[in-house]
Amino acid sequence: MLPFHYRMAELWTHHQTRELSAEEQNELSICLKANMNYARKLGELHNYVDAAAVVQDKPWLEDLEQKITAIEQEFQLQLASLKKSKFSQG
Repeated sequence: MLPFHYRMAELWTHHQTRELSAEEQNELSICLKANMNYARKLGELHNYVDAAAVVQDKPWLEDLEQKITAIEQEFQLQLASLKKSKFSQG
């Protein structure tokens, strides 16, 4: 799991006992957007992994694994950037 998954779970837990503050609602929205982007890109790559496995293309599989790792790292940085820009706006 990535950091935004943990934060979404934390915010959901808070939401079960009280209303989220405006700041928390904004943060949840950021997390949901990051999750959507992450799932979409990762899902596409996993479809290609399946195709590479069917045709037994090991170099393509290795390339896809590297891309999956890069996307996981990219989204960790993207979430930090989104939070910083969103909360610095007010």
